[in-house]
Amino acid sequence: MQFRTRPLAAIVLLALCGACGSPLERAAGRLVEQARLDDPQVNETYQQNKELLESPEAVPLWIETLQSDDSPKVKRWAAVLLGNIGDETALPALTAALSADDRDLREAARDAIRRFPEEQAASAFVAALEDGSREARTIALAQLSRLRAPGAVEAVAKIVSLNDPLLGEAACTTLGDIGTPEAAAALATVAADSTVDVAIRHHALTNLGRIEGAGDAIRDVIAKLEAAQEDPAAAELLPEARALR
Repeated sequence: MQFRTRPLAAIVLLALCGACGSPLERAAGRLVEQARLDDPQVNETYQQNKELLESPEAVPLWIETLQSDDSPKVKRWAAVLLGNIGDETALPALTAALSADDRDLREAARDAIRRFPEEQAASAFVAALEDGSREARTIALAQLSRLRAPGAVEAVAKIVSLNDPLLGEAACTTLGDIGTPEAAAALATVAADSTVDVAIRHHALTNLGRIEGAGDAIRDVIAKLEAAQEDPAAAELLPEARALR
């Protein structure tokens, strides 16, 4: 007969529950084991112990679970609970989870971050732009578009320098959604940059045209394209830029 070996994180957690036996530890240990096994009773355990499982005292436990557990199912529960609790100290762990291999875990982390105040959520998504995986950056750009976070302009603009067509176009859309003068200036810079993929530059111009009051940025990009003697794409982009006036 073969016996399934429990992951170390589960062993440690259950050992703590047995040794200390606090109500929180017992409830958490039961929920973790049920989540790991896809036991339908996990939802009942959560409902019966919601106050304990979402207490401030539970935050370190769920952060450790999110960071260290072997099971994506358990980690998803940890992300959900941390989002419900709303303790800011959980944001770095939730941000890191945006780069997880498991798509459902990435989505759980995204939804958890969205439960925080907008300024805190925006900071977390900016951090994902700076240090996250390609998947995390895609999620972060979409969420910063939704938040229209003006403080994210610099981090979003830096994504364009990666010259990844998917991320670059998404970054241009995010700048267009943010819609501040700073975002317009960033789009103008992208559109005039000969080192950037031409498809991304077209997308920058399209989004620049969406921003009200972007006249200065539009004039700037037209002047730069007119003066770009060694930019082979300038002639292609110039009519599009002029049409924005």
